[in-house]
Amino acid sequence: MKIVLMTCGSRGDVQPMIALTLAIKRAGHDVRLAGPPEKANWANKLGCPYTALGGDLTAFVDSLDGVHRLSDALRFVGWVRREVQVQFRQIPHIIAGADRVVGASLTFALSSVAELKKIDYRYIVFSPQLLPSAHHPHPTFRLQGLPGWWNRAGWRLVALMERFNFTALVNRQRRRWGLPLLKDFWRHLLGQDVLVATDRAIAPVPPDVTQKTLQTGYLHLVQPKSYLPTLEHFLADGPPPVYCGFGSMPKKDQIRLLPDIVSALRRAGQRLVVARFWTDPLPVEPDKDLFFIRKYPHLDLFPRMAAVIHHGGAGTTATAAISGVPQIIVPHALDQFHWGYRVRRSRLGPAPIPRYRLTPRRLSEAVRRCLGEPYYRQRAHQVAAAIRRESSLDRAVAAITAN
Repeated sequence: MKIVLMTCGSRGDVQPMIALTLAIKRAGHDVRLAGPPEKANWANKLGCPYTALGGDLTAFVDSLDGVHRLSDALRFVGWVRREVQVQFRQIPHIIAGADRVVGASLTFALSSVAELKKIDYRYIVFSPQLLPSAHHPHPTFRLQGLPGWWNRAGWRLVALMERFNFTALVNRQRRRWGLPLLKDFWRHLLGQDVLVATDRAIAPVPPDVTQKTLQTGYLHLVQPKSYLPTLEHFLADGPPPVYCGFGSMPKKDQIRLLPDIVSALRRAGQRLVVARFWTDPLPVEPDKDLFFIRKYPHLDLFPRMAAVIHHGGAGTTATAAISGVPQIIVPHALDQFHWGYRVRRSRLGPAPIPRYRLTPRRLSEAVRRCLGEPYYRQRAHQVAAAIRRESSLDRAVAAITAN
């Protein structure tokens, strides 16, 4: 079977799709992943057949000052709209001759191109919050735990607004191709057979979701083992440190936050490993209690940490959970607020601290609570044991390759 997988987004959107592509390849199928051009070298080094799609999202995000402000959010929407138009031009050539296509994240044109080419289409979500439900708000809403009627009203409001945004944009191309116009772009994007690549122990699919779903568990990518002597020396020189990394957050914002993060961890009396996603000069120098790391596999690193502080991406949340360590989430956009809520509900960590409310005092208190109350680590161990009993990649491959 010839299968094309496709994604558009940050590393957290690409990494699980690389894992899935490699698993489908091992099963003997002709498979290829299309995604952001800046991830091509990384994918190829892992042996993943890869085709560049669209523009460099990482460069665009890093050009922003932050994404928790309305002006930056509007710039991001404008970027996505331009990418959808590029996708309509590129995707027909990329999926030519495919038996099945599988989209994820911001591949908003794929469902219409697959319909035009009469190719079987599937979609993967990395958060159940992308499925319309009264049990959670639309991802554009930050407040969580609201009544069902409020969540339903939010979904209806967004669907109404989308008629003038992505629905109108997609329908413009569908009209040119003679395809029926869409009333609800989001439901067309999801399709009727949705793979939900999340773990039930943290975020189950709500019972009122109307699409047919298969919850596989998160699609972890096992990368080559890394050995970093300086890291080993740092870890051996004291108790397990706390990890901090904010992934898809613009690098300017990460650099701006670093002094506050270091101050907070020192207030809490903790050593710190910081994931450095930038090459600019450091505003804080390494020290005996502070280590900077780049491109080190989380699956190898997290089990050695006392706790994990992160932005609330689906992949980082899942990796911290399977590693059996408590986590503190600092969300700044979209479903990160939902993951912060789910982590708190699952008792894997204290209440999230939104980026716009982050201060050294609040973070220091959260770290003390996370490490000082034993049930967070006990619960993290319980959830990790439950997740390990699931074979997520096998389930996903079986679903995608089934006739």
